[in-house]
Amino acid sequence: MGRQPRRLTWEPRALDALEQLAEYMPAAARDALDAMERMASTGFNYGRLTRKGTLWYFPTPKLGLFHLDDSRTLTVVDVVDARRLRRLP
Repeated sequence: MGRQPRRLTWEPRALDALEQLAEYMPAAARDALDAMERMASTGFNYGRLTRKGTLWYFPTPKLGLFHLDDSRTLTVVDVVDARRLRRLP
């Protein structure tokens, strides 16, 4: 039996960040969006748990996505330029 697809939601802060990053990195923003949609459609969380214990981090080649996962819904809470992270979360 396969995994059930998950619902994908975006917090306003994450959408704003993605929109701003898309202004100068449109391909990276598109890749990040595609990656989260793929993760939701497969029902499998490809991210890794951060030190906070409830927040997940999924890196794409240029952007990092922070999300929550309650096993039914993936909620993207922030999108960052992963190249500017000083430490991995």
